[in-house]
Amino acid sequence: MTATATMRAVRYHGPGEPFHADAVPIPSPRTGEALVRVGAAGICHTELHLRDGTLNLGVAPLVPGHEIAGLVEAVGEGVATVRPGDRVVVYYYVGCGRCVWCRQGQENLCRDVVDQFGFTADGGYAEYVVVPARNLVALPPDLPLEDAAALACSATTALHAVRAVADVRLGETVVIYGVGAVGYALIQLCRLAGARVIAVGRTPTKLALAAELGADETINADQLNPAVEVRRLTDDEGADVVFELVSSTETMERSVAMLRRRGRLVFIGYSQDRLLLNPLEFVVKELQLRAAVGNTYGELADVIRLAATGRLRATIDRTIGLDDVPAALDDLAAGRVTGRVIIRPGTAASTERVVAQPESEAARLDADILAVIAEGFAGPHDDARFEELALRLFAYQFAHNEPYRKYALRTGRTPETVRGWRDIPAVPIAAFKAATLVCEPIEEAAAVFMSSGTTGGAERRSRHYHPHLRLYDASVRATFAGTVVPDVAPGALPMLALFPPPETLPNSSLAHWLALVMREFGAPGSGFAIDEHGLDLPRILAALREAERDGRPLCLLGASFSFVHLFDALAQDDLRFALPPGSRVMDTGGFKGQSREIGRGELATLLRDRLGVPREYSVNMYGMTEHSTQFIDSTIRDRVVGTTGPRHKLVPPWARTLVVDPETLEELPEGESGLLLHYDLGNRNSALAVLSEDVGYALGYALGGGFELLGRAQGAEARGCSVALDELLAAVGQADRAGGRP
Repeated sequence: MTATATMRAVRYHGPGEPFHADAVPIPSPRTGEALVRVGAAGICHTELHLRDGTLNLGVAPLVPGHEIAGLVEAVGEGVATVRPGDRVVVYYYVGCGRCVWCRQGQENLCRDVVDQFGFTADGGYAEYVVVPARNLVALPPDLPLEDAAALACSATTALHAVRAVADVRLGETVVIYGVGAVGYALIQLCRLAGARVIAVGRTPTKLALAAELGADETINADQLNPAVEVRRLTDDEGADVVFELVSSTETMERSVAMLRRRGRLVFIGYSQDRLLLNPLEFVVKELQLRAAVGNTYGELADVIRLAATGRLRATIDRTIGLDDVPAALDDLAAGRVTGRVIIRPGTAASTERVVAQPESEAARLDADILAVIAEGFAGPHDDARFEELALRLFAYQFAHNEPYRKYALRTGRTPETVRGWRDIPAVPIAAFKAATLVCEPIEEAAAVFMSSGTTGGAERRSRHYHPHLRLYDASVRATFAGTVVPDVAPGALPMLALFPPPETLPNSSLAHWLALVMREFGAPGSGFAIDEHGLDLPRILAALREAERDGRPLCLLGASFSFVHLFDALAQDDLRFALPPGSRVMDTGGFKGQSREIGRGELATLLRDRLGVPREYSVNMYGMTEHSTQFIDSTIRDRVVGTTGPRHKLVPPWARTLVVDPETLEELPEGESGLLLHYDLGNRNSALAVLSEDVGYALGYALGGGFELLGRAQGAEARGCSVALDELLAAVGQADRAGGRP
């Protein structure tokens, strides 16, 4: 990156001036600093205060934005706490480090603040930002950058106000006056503190979301006097705490009127309005007036931990590109935004709304399953925890997935009769072709992944509907980090995918999978090496030669048969490479439906002879459209953790795999071959138990859990799959429409 390189940034040019995009130089990190490639930046009311002049710090032009998450791109001298590729969120105060407040870890009250990103120093409305490395908080692999940015100010401000300022206690009544992003975080945090929560707002949809997030009561200020209503709801006692987020003359007066004796009024929002106080009222009732500003570095780290464990959820209205910032600010000023608008620099606008899910069993399951995945691929295989979640998920799917419920009833198994996860009825994998297995409406699906159609023809493709991709993407991140790159920091390894991109195959789970891992784990320049003409051989050869010349390891990913095409092309000119140590290959998909097959051993030999990649750094992924979890060979992870044993597919803590008899579906002992039966908590919206058409044998937990894949079911094994499918078709009455057995 040269000193003259430029980036796009939206800048503030002074009070009353419109924000607009400019080309500005990409900053360079100095000693102790890091250059962060901005992946997500939140739009806060602060930017409205800058625009209208309520907040004028005398700094212009300025890149606004203090809610920033992204990837470390480069570091300056003396930085050892972060490295390129790390996923981080930015703490926006740079304290002096010397005053009593900084020494107490309360940088937000520093008397001599060095910088505040988005206030006095360039912030996140840009493709890059430079910050002190000590201002970065590491993100867990499963927390999306968009969520981190959305929480970086709203939830941290709320946590500071609840814990450090208001001291909300168990059993207290709390009023949250104003339902926006900070208000939604306050609702969740006050509920975690054990308080009763009353939310006040003017927009029915925003109040509905407040109720979904846990507000015990909601008050529409356009229809009722909030002060009178709060007193009615509290038997004329009033509220222990009122968080004032609007700060208009009207709302401030009503906030005081709804306080109980010794009640605490906490200002978070501000405006140019003034509050006229009656000291006698405050004295007689011993009322307390408090205020909260920003947050501490420690509170930001606490918020990230709460989000990673599913106890705090971001509320995101939509994601946009830099060009859409002025319109988004207008929407925010007009009250047309629910939660946070998130900027993704370098991307086009999106109308997708990702507001928080209701506090329903689906949302609770999502949070609890994400908590298991958040512990990483090396998390404990806690059977009691898995069983509790699996039984809850079975009960949920039995209640909401009509075809699955009918099938379970036909097998004689219901939530009342099933006592363990092994007894949960499994659907045959072909059921995803024959029936619509969903718990939520398919019209609301964020993604639908479809099989290739190599088995049974393109018209008989499996369809797997996902109401969101949080579980799927979290599983991808944790699995890839734990098996393919357990020894490499995110962003350090160049990656090429020998597979078409999602733009070409929008319903391909593999295309999505590869795009995600390259975006979050690959070095800059990683990408797809197949276009409409086939393999992009010049790009592949250039990457191979560069890796060989520079001694920098390379990671190749893709469909198994793509590597056959690559080796055929290399063989034409007898090209061979000696990729540096640490280079690796992950293939997936096998050779079904292809013009020819090669064995695993032959593929490993070609990788070694043509590319110089040793067998132990060549792993195969066993994945299916019908699953949200993938199973990858153990060899790279074995080398990193020092495990010895045969190559096998690893099963993560949020899944289980049994090997069963094809006729009886009874579990077989370790070492005996049979059909693979997978239990995947990531399949929250479809069916968690899926009987595959693949044969393998179990290796047991002595090797950390796992199985070896032998191939597709044939003969009696295939007949067992068909019997299971017939049972499902009979249950849902679709045998004629599905055309009988596949």
